[in-house]
Parts: sequence; C-alpha cells; structure tokens
Amino acid sequence: MFLTAWSDGKFEGSEALAIHRLVANVPMLRELRQTGGIDLAAKRRLAEHGLEACVREAAAGITERAQRELAFQGCAKVSGADGAFGPEEATVLRILREVWQFSDEDVERLLVLATHP
Repeated sequence: MFLTAWSDGKFEGSEALAIHRLVANVPMLRELRQTGGIDLAAKRRLAEHGLEACVREAAAGITERAQRELAFQGCAKVSGADGAFGPEEATVLRILREVWQFSDEDVERLLVLATHP
C-alpha cells in the first residue's frame, strides 16, 4: 500500500488516511498499528531500487492467496484515494496481477471489493 501511495512521487494525506482506515478496520492488518516507519522505508526503497523492483520484491514476500487478495485490494483502494489514478499506480496493480497470476475475473472481483467501504 505504501509503495502504491509513493509510486507517483508524493504521499497525499488522503492516501495516508486510506491506509490508516484499512489498518484500523481489517483484522489481518491490525498488527501494523504504527505505520510511519513503513512509509519512510517504502520511500527510500523506491528511490534506491525503482518501482518495478520494489513491487516485485514486496509481492514475492506475500505467499498466501488471502493475503495477496487483501494486498491487491488495499493497493487499489490507496491508488484511488487521492482522486487520481496515474500510470505509476496502474503499474503497481499490473505487476501484482502478473506476479500473483490473477485472472481477469480475479482482478474484476478484487477491484469491486476494493470500492466498498
């Protein structure tokens, strides 16, 4: 989610709020609690390694299907939080789809679920 937020070079307040809401309301994410360190680490990794490498590395660390689906939905929700869906955010979702081998139907279902509060 943080890589998605930083993908366009700026981390908007609306993106931070979307992440905060997800962490507060999704049981699988509640253990994160404090996210400030993750935010800064994501920014540094992007600057050092670039978007594609960072997203592929993060995706490789998520091995369970339920966690992958949750991560995709979270990235989709964050990508639209600032009211703009840029090419960098589309790249994040494309890479996740490719690495995790989501079908068209999977992506459609996950995007629909991501639009619900």
